[in-house]
Amino acid sequence: MRQLMAFLYKTLALLALLAPWALTAQTYPAFTIPDSLRAGANEVVREESMEFVAQSDKEGVITYRKVVTLLNNNSEADQVVVFYDADTKVRRLEAHLYDAFGQEVRKVGKNEIKDYAAVDGFSIYQDDRYKLLEVHHSQYPYTVAFEYEMTVRGLYFVTFPNWAIQDYAQSVERARLSITLPTDIALYYQVLNINLEPQVQEAAGATTYNWSVRGLKAVEQEPFSPSDYEILPRVITAPGRFNIEGNEGSMSSWQAYGAFVNRLYQGRDQLPPTLAAEVRALTADATSNSEKIARLYRYLQRNMRYVSVQLGIGGWQPFDATYVAENKYGDCKALSNFMKALLREVGITAYPVLIKNGALPYEVQEDFTRPFFNHVILCVPDEDTWLECTSTNLPPGYIGAGNCGRNVLLVTEEGGKLAHTPALRAEDNRAISRTEIKVNADGSASARSVLQASGAEHEGYRSAAAWLSREDLEKWFMKESSLPSLHLESLQVNANPDKPEATLEWQGKMPRYASRAGKRLFIPLNLLNPFEGLPKKMDNRRFPVVVQSGFTHIDTIILDLPHDFQVESQPEGAIELNEEYASYQAKVVLEPGKATFIRRFQRRPFRLPAEQYEAFRSFLAQVSKADKTMLVLVEKKT
Repeated sequence: MRQLMAFLYKTLALLALLAPWALTAQTYPAFTIPDSLRAGANEVVREESMEFVAQSDKEGVITYRKVVTLLNNNSEADQVVVFYDADTKVRRLEAHLYDAFGQEVRKVGKNEIKDYAAVDGFSIYQDDRYKLLEVHHSQYPYTVAFEYEMTVRGLYFVTFPNWAIQDYAQSVERARLSITLPTDIALYYQVLNINLEPQVQEAAGATTYNWSVRGLKAVEQEPFSPSDYEILPRVITAPGRFNIEGNEGSMSSWQAYGAFVNRLYQGRDQLPPTLAAEVRALTADATSNSEKIARLYRYLQRNMRYVSVQLGIGGWQPFDATYVAENKYGDCKALSNFMKALLREVGITAYPVLIKNGALPYEVQEDFTRPFFNHVILCVPDEDTWLECTSTNLPPGYIGAGNCGRNVLLVTEEGGKLAHTPALRAEDNRAISRTEIKVNADGSASARSVLQASGAEHEGYRSAAAWLSREDLEKWFMKESSLPSLHLESLQVNANPDKPEATLEWQGKMPRYASRAGKRLFIPLNLLNPFEGLPKKMDNRRFPVVVQSGFTHIDTIILDLPHDFQVESQPEGAIELNEEYASYQAKVVLEPGKATFIRRFQRRPFRLPAEQYEAFRSFLAQVSKADKTMLVLVEKKT
């Protein structure tokens, strides 16, 4: 069958060359895709066109068309998502499905377009929505053509196109981006990972910028690679001038953009008189600013809850402090602004901080202004203190791993100022455990363990203790545990209210901890915290090896051995692995009736050249092997 299909493709390809008229009834047949674009690809973009026409500094039209051929079931290019809100209207959205020979199978019906609320993880009430159009087909290859047109205003207008030219395992035959705007509005742009300059034309009071690409081969996604923004081609754009609901702003610089945001905050940090008096009384006997900050942060956590309302300019402008005081809720902007007002009342200056929370694909840069932010926290510069104001259980001054170690924008009276949040070091993210396991002759065991965690390593335990019921807490622990057939008897999770630390204590039984084979008993030394996830072997690594976070794990596992057995085999000597980016030490200490496995594994944030990938992988393979070592016991002779 494969030989027949290959013959048909070659025959049709020859006909296409000899008689182009033979394909007039066909659209993008798969056999015309060059082999160079098929290699390593799950899909091929045959044509993509995005046109953005800004009619003024507040409104524009986007017209989009994409034709993509899916080569196998690993492709997810059979869908298109279009975001919109109350200010943005989707005029048209449609799709057509074509078979391998380019013959139209059907036009996708309007009843197949789904419409959903776009909850972003920070907002629980907002007018953002998205339309999802999926085209289901099972016979590969096949081609889908998507088209839509929409008018954009408000925040959707201000966030000019961020053109992701290519995805992993995707090749591109041809694609283009066109942006037209009035000549008195500057366009700022940044081109990443490709040598590409726009063609610029001026006519009738408008300037048009055109970028186009052809013949981009598929890029393989590599483990531990830099972010997509360092690898894949992309064009990012931003307007020199914009207007949202009568609020004028500019992205000519971070200072200018920050000045715009500051105007949205102005006059919104006034407390009601009764609350202002309460704040002064609450901090009257505090002996330092840090103590005042801690007290007021606790007040915020006890009295306010997180509820987000994102409507129009409200996506960037907070509720005022009086509204939050009266209603006892707010979103990240409103709660940070409210905390700013509390501090202001006692003479402490703080600034709202625009930040990208979570994974950091793009680090904002000094020389290019575009707000890739999705969250707001607070900074007290004189105390070098940062506050996550949406949390009800974090200790004062700890903002969480999702906010640490990144460039952010401070919103000050003078405008925007770039700053960098504190990073968490490998030494800060600790998990130190001590576990005692009594192993029985039949391979069953009983265990009790205490783990102390800090930094990023403690956050899961803190959240579990704060939000999970007893039943859900046990389910969560069992899901996270790597121990076989554990029957949990007791579980305790506690978080330190004043420090980023947590403690986990548990006790339980395991019917199948060790393996019995005849007279021998095979006991794993580290089932508690083994390293897993060895990356694949790569012969031709292209991109740097990057790890953005670090940790330190120290585990002591004390095995109480069955009396009628003796050690037959054990690991030979201590293991010590040391590299610039990580270290691993492990050893077994034998005593009569007892074996103690001591392990320390530290990984630091690092960036290595591509040619060091195999050495890094070899290091991880040695760690994995050491974690899988066993102690072999044999029955004593009677």
